[in-house]
Amino acid sequence: MLKRQILNERMKLYILAGLVGVVSGIAAVLFRWLIQGISLVFVAVPQILGPIGWIITPILGAFIVGAIVVRYAPEAKGHGVPEVMEAYARHGGSMRARIPILKSIASAVCIGSGGSCGREGPIAQIGAGAGSALASWMKLGKRETKTLLICGLSSGIAATFNAPLGGTLFGIEVLAGGIVGFSIIPVILSSVVATAFSTAILGSQVSFQAPIFTLNSPLELVFYLAMGILFGLISVGWIRGFYSIEDLFERIKVSPYILPAIGALVTGIIAYLIFYAEDLFAYSGAFGPNEPYYPAVMGVGYAFIDASFLSTVTLPALLAFGVAKFVVTSSTLGSGGSGGVFAPTLFMGAAFGGAFGLAFSLILPTIITQPMAFALVGMAALFAGSGRAPITCIVIVMEMTHDYSMILPLMLATSASFLVSSVLEDDSIYTKKLSRRGIDVKVGAHIGVLKVIPLIEVMTANPTILDPNMTQDEVLRIVDQTHHTKFPVVDSEGNIVGTLITEDLFHNLDPEAPQPVVGVLMNREFLHLSPGCKMDSVLHAMIERDQGHAVVVDSTNPNKMIGFVTKADVLRAYELAIFRLQHQGHEIEDIGPVDVVDVA
Repeated sequence: MLKRQILNERMKLYILAGLVGVVSGIAAVLFRWLIQGISLVFVAVPQILGPIGWIITPILGAFIVGAIVVRYAPEAKGHGVPEVMEAYARHGGSMRARIPILKSIASAVCIGSGGSCGREGPIAQIGAGAGSALASWMKLGKRETKTLLICGLSSGIAATFNAPLGGTLFGIEVLAGGIVGFSIIPVILSSVVATAFSTAILGSQVSFQAPIFTLNSPLELVFYLAMGILFGLISVGWIRGFYSIEDLFERIKVSPYILPAIGALVTGIIAYLIFYAEDLFAYSGAFGPNEPYYPAVMGVGYAFIDASFLSTVTLPALLAFGVAKFVVTSSTLGSGGSGGVFAPTLFMGAAFGGAFGLAFSLILPTIITQPMAFALVGMAALFAGSGRAPITCIVIVMEMTHDYSMILPLMLATSASFLVSSVLEDDSIYTKKLSRRGIDVKVGAHIGVLKVIPLIEVMTANPTILDPNMTQDEVLRIVDQTHHTKFPVVDSEGNIVGTLITEDLFHNLDPEAPQPVVGVLMNREFLHLSPGCKMDSVLHAMIERDQGHAVVVDSTNPNKMIGFVTKADVLRAYELAIFRLQHQGHEIEDIGPVDVVDVA
């Protein structure tokens, strides 16, 4: 019966994960159509007013975005994924139901009006919100809610980029930090279902039109390694620069309704300059059918990435547009816009990677025969360093381009970038936003380890006990002998009747009064715990009741004590849990050292 119950619970979760995949797949399609429709409205402005319209267009969109974000949904501000991470780590996977709808509208307006941001952040938040809403409606527990949150985020990414495996890994690697603590099967299922619905409606097509690149010589790996190291440094600059620009906007003393328009003004001016620079660099974006024209650095920027792969972008244009994309993305999102950072990171990775490849092909043309292969690897390397998701980057770039022959350069460059960035910067571009608010999503991993330690494993099974008739002097002699300060009190029939701490002995300070016995001094309202409790629950109960100890009793007979536990045992359980999980192969950090000050 237990096996059947577990199977039924799993099947229920799998069905719900499939439903989340359906919602995310349809939402991804509707979100893309929404962006396309809004884009057609906003591009009419420069078509009517001329190039100056590229300055006006993002400002108009920013006023709409500012009104939505400030008035109705502050969570819709920025790039979305950090808010999902906070919901996963701090709120048990719960998100406000209104967020998916408002986020989709705000982000569609921001992208459609030329704001420099991507689709992945909004659709991740939309899908995660759908998963959270379904869990809330079904009144699921925290574990299942968090699983459906991951399902929603992963399936949204999968449907957006037609990359089911990449979407699955994105949710697991970026949001959950690994597969510990939840089942991976629902996440895979939701990603597959979402991708199937998306491709059924939009057709099966790759995200980027890249030629098939190959590794022509093992010597090229040296240059991919060098680029990975360089991109680790660039990714740190991207993380810190992005939030430095956000700080600059936060110092501007204006209404939060107006602040996004100031960022949009910066974006518009740079886009206006890029519009004329495209002729100077002989650049032409690779726009798809029915896709409206934007200057290279506006919007999601896929037309520029495709053009880079097709080797139609010159070295000066790659460098200039890559730097400009850094500024306009930081301005768009740092001032309060709504959209993702994944697509801009791919843009910059392709730009700087392509420039790297072209530069070395000029020096060593016989070795670097496909310089724009460095643009493809550069996309993965830059996001591996800034998003701290190297496995996701390797897989999702291959899925988005259908090019699986560059696996060795991808593995080498992303690993190098990830390593360098991790050494120089503690946070990813996602967790940095949370840590600046004082939220450390990694703390939960340490608290959660107490879940693996049962109370019965830590408790003292045969504690020193006191009799209710003992006097104060008798207890003090026991304290001297045992050095204990907390005791259970058991009567002559073996029933637990109270607890006593040494401070209770000194409530009566009148030397003329007779010594009170333990039965008078003891606390009769002590904490009873079942031996089946986990230590995280024990700690919570102690904090809630403001008691530093508890009596472990027989579940069938609460008057019979089977053990005693104190806060010192909780700390010992914490260290034991860390040690045990490390030996099981889980990535749990060691307990940090403490500076002990010696007093002479």
